[in-house]
Amino acid sequence: MMKKLLFSIGLWLSVCLTMSAQTFVSESQMQHDLLQMLADFTQYMKADYQACVEPNSVGEACGCFRSNNTMRSNEDGVRSNADMSMVCAFLCRYAKGRVVLPQGVTWDDIELMARHSLVFAYSTHKANRLKACADRRYWGSTNRRDRVWESSLWAMSVAYSAWFQWDNLTKQQHTYIYNLLRAECQYELERDIPTGYRGDTKAEENGWEACVLAATLGLFPDDELAPQWFDRMRAFAVNSYSHKRDAHNRTIIDPDRDTVRVCDLYHGPNLYDDYTLQNHDYFHTSYQNSVIQELGEAAIALRLFQGEQQRWHSRSLVHHNREVCDSVLYWLALSDGELTMPNGNDWSLFLYDQITSYSTMACLMRDSDALLLENRAYQMIAHRQKTTGDGSWLLRSDIGARRMGVQAHRVMMTWLLHHLWPTADLQPATWDDFRQRYSRAKYFNSQNIVRASTPSRFTCFSWSQGLKSYTGYIVPHTPDDQPFDPSAQNLIVPYKAHNTGNLLGWYDVEGCKTNAVAVTDGTYRLQGDAWVMNGRLLCNDSALDHRFAIYSTPGNAVVYVDEVRARRDVTVLRERGGLLAVSTDECTKLRRELYHGMNIDNVFGFVARPAGMAAFGQRQECNSVMTTPLYIFCSDSVRHYRPGDVVGRRQVVYYSHTDTTTTRQLSQQLTELTAPEGWRATVCSDPDGTVYLLVTNFSGADTAHVSGYIPQLRRRYSIDLSLPQGHSHTAIL
Repeated sequence: MMKKLLFSIGLWLSVCLTMSAQTFVSESQMQHDLLQMLADFTQYMKADYQACVEPNSVGEACGCFRSNNTMRSNEDGVRSNADMSMVCAFLCRYAKGRVVLPQGVTWDDIELMARHSLVFAYSTHKANRLKACADRRYWGSTNRRDRVWESSLWAMSVAYSAWFQWDNLTKQQHTYIYNLLRAECQYELERDIPTGYRGDTKAEENGWEACVLAATLGLFPDDELAPQWFDRMRAFAVNSYSHKRDAHNRTIIDPDRDTVRVCDLYHGPNLYDDYTLQNHDYFHTSYQNSVIQELGEAAIALRLFQGEQQRWHSRSLVHHNREVCDSVLYWLALSDGELTMPNGNDWSLFLYDQITSYSTMACLMRDSDALLLENRAYQMIAHRQKTTGDGSWLLRSDIGARRMGVQAHRVMMTWLLHHLWPTADLQPATWDDFRQRYSRAKYFNSQNIVRASTPSRFTCFSWSQGLKSYTGYIVPHTPDDQPFDPSAQNLIVPYKAHNTGNLLGWYDVEGCKTNAVAVTDGTYRLQGDAWVMNGRLLCNDSALDHRFAIYSTPGNAVVYVDEVRARRDVTVLRERGGLLAVSTDECTKLRRELYHGMNIDNVFGFVARPAGMAAFGQRQECNSVMTTPLYIFCSDSVRHYRPGDVVGRRQVVYYSHTDTTTTRQLSQQLTELTAPEGWRATVCSDPDGTVYLLVTNFSGADTAHVSGYIPQLRRRYSIDLSLPQGHSHTAIL
């Protein structure tokens, strides 16, 4: 019987982690579930709410939702309050009689929180000045000289909160809302429309500027400034996902209204040529998708607030949605609805907060792929919410209440999109068909990212040059006919450290920092559903020369081979190689089982040479998800090397959906052929019997003879190769 090492981290949760085979939930059931999820969240909101000691200057009682900066005039203080005020007001309007409230929460509670938090929001805005924030300031933008970054986004949530309560507000309160929104829109009329795509795109910012203009148009469609707000809204929308081709795009945006063309509104690109974008100085899938969500929310405001009389509407609100999905997002979508994060993330993981972007594509653009992904994302949001005891969306929020408000915001908007544009008549794609359409290896040249998708798993590797990071990622796929298990789907967490991360790991060297600088940031060859890549790093203040190759095969195996040499006299203190960041979280699985040092949970295998000591421990929080690093090559022995010495010559093959018995058999089939100095030749097998060859010239002559006995083929193999340094040859034997 295979030896099993059990790593127990915490206690098992009493929630079901295994779902049925990839079930598509009907629209009516999903809508009910979304409402109930928001109702469950009221327990958190009630505990988070705080009444103000003093009313505003006209005697109105007010209150605010707490945050890391409660009642202050910055993003954390204002946005958290505005989002949760909006959600409370939404529930009062749409959820009564449809949901069960948590114990201790009443509709009177929710109505009071909605009303008083709205009063606080409009009272503390610069356009009204009825009450100062806790920092004795007022929030918001009124003109070009008196502005606050992002205030239009917060104002949009205030507008929604007001509309949901409109019939219960006084005429004077309507005026306060008008003052607030008119001031924000005045700033939009005066300011420049920003562009620029390197490191810090303005796509998302322009999207939320379009939102506040749409909300103001919807609430006050007959205002004398409405035509100017409309023109400005279209300009911001076109310059959200703006592409250099827009400069010559003569398409008339709204032919039923006027003759304004895309090129007439274009200011400059916010997207790279391949439709990717960067924010926070690297490629970031959360920002890549968020424009679709924002402009979808603008479309909701126009439709919902105006009612049957749709004076203002525009096709600009779906500008380049299709291109961004077909060229970028769908190539990075996973079978649970998540979007892969090749560079990791700088906020909470496993939020599935791209759901509203999927909803926008499904509802407004009748996209069957988006309908599939949305359905799976909503199920995962519901699953994660069940891991908390107070209805909150996740444990260990990266930014506290503000993240909770944002997530509730997204869930609410998804409900509204289906409320306004139902999809009951739209047939969703199947996962297997979707994956096949986006299976082939694809290289994003502008971001230096390679990815591919096979029936077994998704792989990618990224060379981020902004916030420098060189890291890979493997995600098992779940086919349509198999039970869905979040613990297997989300087994590997996006992870980076010391400029590297998953797959590569690092060494610690005496007297040197643990870092890496790219020398060769990817030499690629794409082969159908497979890719092979070579890279070279100078590590530990250039003390080590780390050359490696990765072969993402067309089947299941992912092959990693490297050669690490000393560049000067060095003392290596620790080795941490072949890294996999394994989720050990309530949302996935708190306890993992490591079988015989080469399989995790009897579902994910790895075989390595030289066979040594693997280490699994040091559980830590990684972007709100508890993660435990698994180092396949781990050593704390102190070693001394001279210039040119080989520090490490390692090879490891990773397998998804592979049990322990199969992994042991595959380990016996991992073979290294005889090759000249500086060359490596690795032969491995897939569980289906396919045999792969990876030959790499790390630092040898340009020609070589490779030979050896291959047990699984029961014959010798011999090949002459002409291969420059830094290149690999692959073959299916």
